[in-house]
Amino acid sequence: MKKVLLSACAFAPAFLFGQTSLLTENFDSYTAGNTVVAEAGGVWDTWSGGAGTAEDAMVSSAQSSSPSNSMNVVNGGPGAYENDMIIEMPAVYTSGVYEFKCKIYVTQGNGGYFNLGGAWTSGGAGYQYGADIFFNTDGSGAIDAPGTGAFNYTQDSWTDVSIIVNFGTGMKTVLVDGNIIINATWGAAGGFGVADFFGVAYTDGTLATEGTSDFYVDDIELLDWTGVGLDENSLSVAMNVVPNPSNGEFAINLNDATAGDYQLTITDIAGNLLKKEVIAVNGVTSVSVNLDVPAGIYFVNLNDGNKTATQKVMIK
Repeated sequence: MKKVLLSACAFAPAFLFGQTSLLTENFDSYTAGNTVVAEAGGVWDTWSGGAGTAEDAMVSSAQSSSPSNSMNVVNGGPGAYENDMIIEMPAVYTSGVYEFKCKIYVTQGNGGYFNLGGAWTSGGAGYQYGADIFFNTDGSGAIDAPGTGAFNYTQDSWTDVSIIVNFGTGMKTVLVDGNIIINATWGAAGGFGVADFFGVAYTDGTLATEGTSDFYVDDIELLDWTGVGLDENSLSVAMNVVPNPSNGEFAINLNDATAGDYQLTITDIAGNLLKKEVIAVNGVTSVSVNLDVPAGIYFVNLNDGNKTATQKVMIK
């Protein structure tokens, strides 16, 4: 069971290169055929509040990214709104760096939608939207609120979505299947505290004409990346990556490091090792790198045997 009971503030730390898992949900402890809010016991709510209402989505075994259940979010057609599911984060975050991840499966000819936002009160009074992600019925996708981005996805297939919210910069980064779609301002002035999965859909990227919504959600996770190559270094060395973002070719420039041999590693956001070598540092040192990897966020790590300095590099 991967479910985290937010009402009990039960956290599941899992340290991988410094990030902490704050919340996970895969619906596998629930019974397929029941509604999510009724099963979750406070983990989930609906927009208007209450279990077993038309807004309460079903636990389903029809599709799952990880065995054996997911959440099925639907509507009754254009303008016929039904499911509207709210999951609150363990806190309302106003500082630090966080990544919200989930998998979305949109059925053929249909669409889907979810958003991240600020603090939550039942009924959505004063709700602030930070990022909107639309899966259109024609297989296109759109990102809004604020900033705009477009992508394509495959229906009847699981799509990985990741939103990184960095309060140090006030920005959000949205990735779809590991590809960076947009870097834009985080839209919710009050912070980040909620994800909302709503049964609405549009026919194309203009977001002008509504269609039918039918999608599944699985493997939700919230990660805390604060201090991991984003805000601070523990190893005393001036390290920067240029250009950043890059096309995969970049230089790692080091200065003010004690002379000696250092281990240099490059990992992806999941912690997979992509490059490892020992480099001799003496004064000003520059290391050239050429990575043939998909667009996304990667981490450059320098270790002296005791401490590590980490920098983020964005490949586009």
